[in-house]
Amino acid sequence: MKKTTILITLLLNTLVISQTKAVTENGKEVVLFENGTWKFVNESDVKSLETIITNETIFEKSRDATFLIKSKKIDAGLYFNPIKWKIATNTNKALPYSEYIFTHQNNLNNVMALMSTENIPISTFRNLKELILSNIQKNADYFRLKDSEYRTVNGLKVLYLRYALNTKGIDFEYAGYYYMNDEGYTGVIGFTSQRDFEKYLPEILKLINGISKAERQEGNESLQYTSPPPPMRGK
Repeated sequence: MKKTTILITLLLNTLVISQTKAVTENGKEVVLFENGTWKFVNESDVKSLETIITNETIFEKSRDATFLIKSKKIDAGLYFNPIKWKIATNTNKALPYSEYIFTHQNNLNNVMALMSTENIPISTFRNLKELILSNIQKNADYFRLKDSEYRTVNGLKVLYLRYALNTKGIDFEYAGYYYMNDEGYTGVIGFTSQRDFEKYLPEILKLINGISKAERQEGNESLQYTSPPPPMRGK
């Protein structure tokens, strides 16, 4: 009898660990699973995650975004201000799809951004959204989607996502654009600590508003671009 009681206790503990209920910041109840995924308790809450609104505002790159960096994988690029942003080719194997890493020249409490590209066929933006959010959920201890909308940026239709997550006890917040064509997709995502996100969101939006269509970059040279070169002087 004692052994049976111990076995039942262990089974119950396993269930509690693998299916923990939690409440999001906006009051929606979710079930958290041991593998890092989750689902809504109420099916009606699923609709809020699936909804993508359309923002009719036309977005354009800022005037000081004068330097164009091109993807090496698909026809897409990003205009940015090289005085404000330091860029380097990604060499971190833990981020296999990230082509470039951006850090703010003034540091700004670790405001950073990534330009990521993946060559996989995706039918719709809705499918792309599901893929992105699924990958995020697997690696986050907590996740909350804040905004999801279609935007037109420099003549391109893009998906805008803004979300917050916690990993290893640290809260981060992200805002990014995702552009898709027949070759795959590219995303430009800016982020910093959740505490500082609202303060630096304008700087992040200025950067990601530089997403544009561009012929892919040829060659595999490593890039380390810190500031614009000095002007040439005539003889």
